[in-house]
Amino acid sequence: MAKAEKTPEFLVALLVEDHPGVTMKIAGMFARRGINLTSFTGASSEKKGFSRIIMKAEGDSKVFEQIYKQMNKLIEVVKVKTLLPDNAIMRELALVKVDIKDAIDRQAVISLNDIFRNRVTNITPKTMTIEVVGSTGKIDSFVSLVTEQVNIRELARTGTIALYRGEDSIFMD
Repeated sequence: MAKAEKTPEFLVALLVEDHPGVTMKIAGMFARRGINLTSFTGASSEKKGFSRIIMKAEGDSKVFEQIYKQMNKLIEVVKVKTLLPDNAIMRELALVKVDIKDAIDRQAVISLNDIFRNRVTNITPKTMTIEVVGSTGKIDSFVSLVTEQVNIRELARTGTIALYRGEDSIFMD
């Protein structure tokens, strides 16, 4: 059976005015065009009154160009820039709570944590919560492998955050 082709994705960094409704306007623009946002993170930036938003969406270069032009028309959007894997540092955070039945389960999860360089953030006789930081692929791999060993009770992920490498940035001039 042939492997399904992965839908292309693009990553966009925005610097926006920090006030109510801005996130809704941006997300609504994607929704109206039927574009799936696979990751959306936003928080205060280094400049008071402005937020940084990082979005990952499904689509090719034509879809990105259309969205880029539309975002630049929004008054609250100060800057828009694409992020490419080669010129950006990208991370995601996941908290994974697993069920632990016995010492064998506990040791299996600890072994995987060592391989993936994760942190155990909480442990009880019946559960373990693991913090996984890295690429989306790293988190997906960890989740897949830990699922072969134990049951995942809860999983929470932040979505992708990113900054440019070196001198390139998205900031106010």
